[in-house]
Amino acid sequence: MHDLDQAFANLGPPPTEPPATSAFSRPWMVAGLAIIIGVTIDTAALHQPPGVGLMVGLWIALLVAASISTLLGEPRSSGLIPVLATGLVLAGFVGVRTSPVMLSLNIAATVVVISVLAQLHKAGGVSGWTITRYGRHPLTTAADMTSGAGRFVTTDLRDGFGEEHSTRIRSVALGLALGTPLLIVFGSLFASADSVFGDYLDQLVNGVIFGNVFWRAMFSLSLGLAIAGLWRTLRAPRAPIIAPLHRRRIDTTTGITVLALLVALFMFFVMTQVVGQRTDLVRNADFSENAREGFFQLVTVAFLVLNVLLLFDWLTRADDERRSPAFDRLAIVLIGLTGIVMVSALSRMRLYVDTFGLTELRFYTSVFMFWLAFVLIWFIRTVLRNRRASFAVGLLASGVVFIVGLNLVNPDSLIVDLNWDRYLDGEVFSDRYNSELSADSLLTLIAVRESEPADRWCFIEERLLRSRAALAESWGEHGVLAESWASWRARNALNALQLAERDGIECAVPALPASSR
Repeated sequence: MHDLDQAFANLGPPPTEPPATSAFSRPWMVAGLAIIIGVTIDTAALHQPPGVGLMVGLWIALLVAASISTLLGEPRSSGLIPVLATGLVLAGFVGVRTSPVMLSLNIAATVVVISVLAQLHKAGGVSGWTITRYGRHPLTTAADMTSGAGRFVTTDLRDGFGEEHSTRIRSVALGLALGTPLLIVFGSLFASADSVFGDYLDQLVNGVIFGNVFWRAMFSLSLGLAIAGLWRTLRAPRAPIIAPLHRRRIDTTTGITVLALLVALFMFFVMTQVVGQRTDLVRNADFSENAREGFFQLVTVAFLVLNVLLLFDWLTRADDERRSPAFDRLAIVLIGLTGIVMVSALSRMRLYVDTFGLTELRFYTSVFMFWLAFVLIWFIRTVLRNRRASFAVGLLASGVVFIVGLNLVNPDSLIVDLNWDRYLDGEVFSDRYNSELSADSLLTLIAVRESEPADRWCFIEERLLRSRAALAESWGEHGVLAESWASWRARNALNALQLAERDGIECAVPALPASSR
């Protein structure tokens, strides 16, 4: 027993984890730089409508994410320049277009690029990245910012202060936490006792302490800490990335059965399209109404097929990254049948547009179908040949081309232009709908107005008047930060236009067809 006690005594106290150390030699300089960046982004990008300011803010965020390797003293990652250039182009279109759909696409795509840049140096490049890895980068970057910000405050800034100053700051913080409730109680009592004091207190609290300046300062501080936290997390030592071994989740036969069922259903649908057309839908308008009811469902079908194929490829893939040849053949057949479904959907949409004209929803959904067709073909050439990383790169690259192409085409202007061509061919032109699009369409609306008497298109005239006033007000209130290339061109064109005020004159609302969506 004595020997056993001596053995335990020789072990000494249980080991403890080493204390956390600062990741920066000058943490306050890092904090100051991060806060300056946060204030710059807040001032430029926020508190005004999207435009040049938001574009500049996104550019700054892209450059900050791209400079991480340089700031950390690491070699530049391969692929950084093309990814950064792509983000700068996408963010640049935020200062060009005003359409809500295009702004959403441009901002979302830029945020994805920022998250990729923030994680790029971890692997040294994008080669070998899969769809799953691209998809989790925004979440990983957000987690790095959150966790790193906490460690930056509790470790780096504390070490920068020194133990004595850190203790004093903690005491002050505790005093503020304990004293604030007392201030609220006594302040409320004084405000109830004296109305003059209550008015001054209300102005102080709502106008200064919790006014716009306070919240902007808090946001800038939070954004700065998030940036510093990201730097802190990425500066910490990293374990080498080891790709996890893939394990088959379900038996290949199960996946083959699922695809076979889908192929049978799709074949039945295609057969009904060939031999089962309804004879009661003899008029073009009737068939267009039927087309409207089915087009968006068929688009959803095509989109779901891609996701089902990706899911079952992941579930049935063997440990050596291969699948059964039967699965591949069924996948090709299913994609072929999906192509026929997509052709049917586009045919329905063509008849529908011929009857009722083009709208944003019809345009974007139709264009999305063409991009989806490319992705399905790319799936055959990459995933079914065990080149999944190539599929991910092609998917994102084609998405970027898709978004850039839409920006260059200017969808809102194109919609008005195509609807006007229909009018010249004898169809109805809805000036009410076409005048409700974004400022991207204003130059085309001006051209439509100039082509006929000024009082011919009441809603267009009213929209141009409203837009001239709104653009002038935005320029006077926010200046260049809320300006975009489209709004700048429209504002100059409207200022040179002779528009008569329509005080008290309301446009007659035309009867819209049943299928005006």
